[in-house]
Amino acid sequence: MNEKQISMPSSALSSQGNLSQILDVISRRRLTIALTTVVCLVLGGVVALTSPIYQSNILVKIDQLPEAQPSSRPELMSMVSPAFDARSKTTGEMQVIQSRQTVAHVVDELELDVVSGPRRFPVIGTWLASHASDLSKSVFGSIGGYAWGKEQVKVGAFKVPRELEDRKLTLTALSAGRYELSSSELDSPFVGTVGRTETVATTKGDVTLRIDTLVAAPGIRFDLKRLSRQDVIDDMQKNLQITEQGEKSNVVSVSMRGSDPELLSQTLNALGAQYVRENNDRNATIAANSLRFLESQLPAMQAQMVAAEHRYTAYRHSLGLVDATEEGRLNLQRVSDAEAQLLTLQRSRADLAARYAPSYPAVASLDAQIAMTKQYLEAGRARVNAMPTEQQDALALMRDVRMTTDLYTAARNNVEQLRLIQASKAGFAQIIDPAIVPEHPVRPVRSLVLAASLLLGLLAGVAISFVREMLFAGVTEPEQVEARTGLMVYGMVPHSAKQDELQGKANATDARDLILACRHPSDPAAESLRSFRSALQYMLASARNNIVMVAGPMPQVGKSFVAANLAVILAMTGKRVLLVDCDLRRGALHRSFGLPAGLGLAEVLADPSLTVELATREVLPNLDILPCGDYPANPAELLNSLAFDSLMRNASARYDIVLLDSAPALAVSDAGIIAPHAGSVFLVARFSETRLAEIEETARRFAQVGTRIHGVMLNGFALRSVKYLHPGRYGSHIYATSQHTDRVN
Repeated sequence: MNEKQISMPSSALSSQGNLSQILDVISRRRLTIALTTVVCLVLGGVVALTSPIYQSNILVKIDQLPEAQPSSRPELMSMVSPAFDARSKTTGEMQVIQSRQTVAHVVDELELDVVSGPRRFPVIGTWLASHASDLSKSVFGSIGGYAWGKEQVKVGAFKVPRELEDRKLTLTALSAGRYELSSSELDSPFVGTVGRTETVATTKGDVTLRIDTLVAAPGIRFDLKRLSRQDVIDDMQKNLQITEQGEKSNVVSVSMRGSDPELLSQTLNALGAQYVRENNDRNATIAANSLRFLESQLPAMQAQMVAAEHRYTAYRHSLGLVDATEEGRLNLQRVSDAEAQLLTLQRSRADLAARYAPSYPAVASLDAQIAMTKQYLEAGRARVNAMPTEQQDALALMRDVRMTTDLYTAARNNVEQLRLIQASKAGFAQIIDPAIVPEHPVRPVRSLVLAASLLLGLLAGVAISFVREMLFAGVTEPEQVEARTGLMVYGMVPHSAKQDELQGKANATDARDLILACRHPSDPAAESLRSFRSALQYMLASARNNIVMVAGPMPQVGKSFVAANLAVILAMTGKRVLLVDCDLRRGALHRSFGLPAGLGLAEVLADPSLTVELATREVLPNLDILPCGDYPANPAELLNSLAFDSLMRNASARYDIVLLDSAPALAVSDAGIIAPHAGSVFLVARFSETRLAEIEETARRFAQVGTRIHGVMLNGFALRSVKYLHPGRYGSHIYATSQHTDRVN
């Protein structure tokens, strides 16, 4: 036999310890990770195939009306401020767009409180219909009345009693332009005709229905529902997203989401048109009110102007004055301009004071301008007061003439402007970008959903695996067992892929073809059992008898595999070995050696006339096996009988080693009955599956019957775990055998 030794540095392996532990957990729990990923992918597929959600928007331009011209009289503008001076506030107009009055008009116009549509198959029905180009095929249309194609219904009128709001009614297409209406509120289905207004009597009141269009094959079902008008209005108000595009741009974006792209664009365009219509009507109404007020004030303004002119003319004639001096005219103009400017500044300051504190820079600047204007006005009035009394009186009368004339002229001009506004009904809002039918949904983004589902599934699977590892996983290191229970781990049996192949040979009858230690003696699992054989032979020298019991806390830990291969390895040393299958409930050790069912332990214990020799069979040189036999009704009583005690004493005298394979210790009481007969007891634990609490409980139960566990065998570990987790303890070399003989002759 030629051997090659491949050395691996211990330091390099130690640095990979943590990563190797993670990889080992992922490897052991790969099925959990795969199942979790598949579940998340399925759920992601369900989400990806749900009804797509579209988004559309309109852009509304809200124009600001110009400020009053400098020549306009402030006192006149204050009279008609709703029409001229109250400029549009964008934030306020955004609230108007979303107001109940505007939204309610759109709901009524488009009848958004009436929901109708073909019945789709859950999850995939909507997706399949979106890719269809015609009506449902007959093979699909007959299944549950679901619509798989371009079926459609148009409801012309649909009125229901309040008690039937939000209740679903089923409409089934019939032949010859007819349909059937059914509901739990109807005593019997109602048959109606397309295009005719029908009145249907229900237990809650009459239902009025007119179907204008019905495109579907007979048997296809549609769902009809009348929603609460108030709920539809509230939902639409919540769904509207209104934002200003940029700071102080006066351009407002109105967006909304929905599952029907065409209805979505119609709704937004109707909303924009209704808002513009209301804006125009509101502006025209304000102009009409202002126009009526000004027209009612014009005669009085004209009379005041004529009276002022008469007073000024009479005063000049009485004193013989031709006209006011040029200096007086100039002073009067300055005072008038200062008074007008002061009124404008005070009005601007009042507007800002409603929103800002007096310390705000803009308010403080206006305060400074008002103070300077007052000083300038006082200086002008002082100059006027310094003039002769006759000139002061003439200037005062001239000022009245100018003021009344300007007021009357401005009123006449504003009346003409208001008449134009009223005639044109022009507002300050316009639609600059109407809504279009969106072609692509905003959600779900199918590729992103599937990618996220895959990633989430992998992460969730790994997380679940580590949680299960922390909460439910069994022992993975000998130190855990030794520190917690005080029991020494005598060996670690690796998982054997070749043993998995041997278990598939159901028709084999030769033990050499079924036992790993015979078929593949160089397998790492067989080598580990040879190491344990050396420790066992040393222990038997000081044991009270030569009976060795192999037990396990729970089923499926591999105790029968360990017992069978250990018996073969012990027999290879020339010792006479008896392997006894003491599991009288589910024992199947004879199958591991290719033996048929026959007489066994149960028959020997139940019938004193049978001898052990009749039930014992030689399977290999120096190895005999006593199978369990037929499963008895009272296994515990048979094992607790004097016959079993006598059998153990006789077998111990005839054989060098008696190996007992017992039933699971925590599942049944049989192991506790058998244990006192054995001089050596070993417990087989499954790597990463047997929990420390199970080992402790097994040791406690054996202690109750006066037996202690001499050691533990850790079965089924992955070679990678030993290679990386404990390179110092289990060796940092890998030996590769170039040639060897697999079969033992």
